[in-house]
Amino acid sequence: MGRFPKPCLDCGRLTTLGNRCQTHQNLVEQLHEAKRTQKKKESGQYSGLYRKRAAEIRATALVCHLCGEGFRASDPWVADHVEPASHGSVGELRAAHASCNRKRGNKPL
Repeated sequence: MGRFPKPCLDCGRLTTLGNRCQTHQNLVEQLHEAKRTQKKKESGQYSGLYRKRAAEIRATALVCHLCGEGFRASDPWVADHVEPASHGSVGELRAAHASCNRKRGNKPL
């Protein structure tokens, strides 16, 4: 059994796609994507530059900046924010064991 046509929330044209016609659904999706992109750009986190810096940190890691120990086969390196990103910083990254980073959580050094 098919869906019953409903009016688009924006233009009133009947549609079986959901709450919006294809034209307005595309516009809404573009708006959401633009907002997500702007938020990522403002934070700097997870941008191409961030990912590159994080990969370099992990690749050159010798010692965990939190516990001072070296490589552990079962505990991979992560790029840890010295000042947590949730505190508004996206600056310095240092190598840390994944478990040490989880234990530290969202606390500043």
